[in-house]
Amino acid sequence: MIDSDYGIIGSSSGNQSLVRVLSTLNREDLKPNARVAVHRSSQAVVEILPPDTDAAVQMLKMTEAPDVSYSDIGGLDVQKQEIREAIELPLSHPELYA
Repeated sequence: MIDSDYGIIGSSSGNQSLVRVLSTLNREDLKPNARVAVHRSSQAVVEILPPDTDAAVQMLKMTEAPDVSYSDIGGLDVQKQEIREAIELPLSHPELYA
């Protein structure tokens, strides 16, 4: 931490960057060699990660399960019907596809 809003982070490639630190994070947990998650577009530190966590895997982790299932939004029914029609139409009207 440089001040109450900014800190310096280092990447695994050796680059260092000055970044904003979200005010919701506990500054006492931000120590040298702490693993952090950085927001892709704003380049702000958004989360302090456990020491054994891979940052790339943490970024992909789903935080909340969806409240709908694939079958709730139609599932494969529409796709099945479109395929069925695409196969049956030439068979039932060969003159159109001669």
